[in-house]
Amino acid sequence: MLNKDVIENIENNRRRGLILENLKQKYPDGVDFVVLQKALEIQGHSLSKRELASLIEYLKDGEYVKVTYFKNYILVITLSKKGIDLLEGSIRDIGVII
Repeated sequence: MLNKDVIENIENNRRRGLILENLKQKYPDGVDFVVLQKALEIQGHSLSKRELASLIEYLKDGEYVKVTYFKNYILVITLSKKGIDLLEGSIRDIGVII
């Protein structure tokens, strides 16, 4: 039986994949943070701003997305070439479920 932490990790990995899939719909343009948050909510993933920002920062650290900030807040998220490679299966990341 899986414990709560394992389930939460799997959920976060899938949410990262969903973020990339949503960004691909607008590529090469970016997506506003609030629009992405609402899109994920419609897909059944209601996330606080802090939770979503954490998932986006993970993807940014992996160079899968580019982030535009206003002051200290994420404003726009854009899929990168490496993010497309991940979505297409050219590369893998165990922290992202596509």
